[in-house]
Amino acid sequence: MTRRLKSLTGLFAGILMVATLGACGGEGGDPAGGAGLDKVTFALSAPSWNAGYTTLVVPEAEGYFKDEGLDVEVQLFPSGTQSAQQVAAGGADVALMTGEPVAIGHAKNLDLAYFASYYPHWIYSLQLPQGSAVRSVADLKGRKIGVTAVASSGGTFARTAMELNGMSENAAGLVPIGAGAQQINAIKSGQVDALALWDTQYAIVEDSGIQLTPLPVPQTAGIWGGGFAATRKTIAERKDVLERFGRAIAKGFAFAQANPEAAIRDLWKLHPETRGSGPEKDAMASQVKILKVRLADQGVEDGEWGRIDAKAATGMVEFMASAGLVDKAFPATEIYTTDLLAAINDFSYDDIRKQAKDAS
Repeated sequence: MTRRLKSLTGLFAGILMVATLGACGGEGGDPAGGAGLDKVTFALSAPSWNAGYTTLVVPEAEGYFKDEGLDVEVQLFPSGTQSAQQVAAGGADVALMTGEPVAIGHAKNLDLAYFASYYPHWIYSLQLPQGSAVRSVADLKGRKIGVTAVASSGGTFARTAMELNGMSENAAGLVPIGAGAQQINAIKSGQVDALALWDTQYAIVEDSGIQLTPLPVPQTAGIWGGGFAATRKTIAERKDVLERFGRAIAKGFAFAQANPEAAIRDLWKLHPETRGSGPEKDAMASQVKILKVRLADQGVEDGEWGRIDAKAATGMVEFMASAGLVDKAFPATEIYTTDLLAAINDFSYDDIRKQAKDAS
């Protein structure tokens, strides 16, 4: 067992303790929201709002959550591990997470499962600022890798990539550079030699004028990235609520794909800090570009948003086993279900597209 697996085991032991305390405290709260709406607490694994999460704003801005009888409270957490803690302990009903927290939690019997995809592909990668002398993962030895936070999934991926390529997980230092202006300044000032971020974050970095070069990690080719997860108990007991939640999210994707500019305006309306201070035309162009990274390969065109590819999901579990993130591979179906997807996609995509195209 690698040191990284031991440390993650200790971290998830903490989750188990929190989950046990949460269970001892009873159900905790009324599941009903205001005005007869069902309350849903949604843990979003993100350091802050940005254009990459626009599709998660549209359901509120366009009234899709309310149409589905839901009162959704979104809580931001800087890592998927913290989101997993919230779900396991009953502090949140559903969370958006990449694959690691759910797969690692599987060994600890947290019983978390995905019910819809959000990341059809593995989103983390290593990339290099222009002019870097690094040519391979081995060249990262003794250098500094920028991550949003040391405990982030990007940090886990960086350590994993080094071990998979014959290095110690501590061969390079991880430097927390946050997000937004702090992140851009850290890269431009040369505080880091490489980056371990995710797809939409890279789009934001490149939009700032920084040119990047991918540093391939072949083991991640073709594997699934994760999505919306809840406890198996919640999936069983609140199946209808999660179906309605997923349906509202699917509508948000359909709206954003049909009219990305209107979707970005929804983002600015609810989270004006994401607008920035530059000319509106420039802000719109750059943020639409970032949004389109998330819209790719979502199945919206076929009316099958949220689908989970069995082969890609198996590849994700096998990657984690080979990387020592879990002690052994297991059937991927133990951490996901597709039982809710038919109901989630049971709405008129054409009606949503028409609404989007009619939007200002």
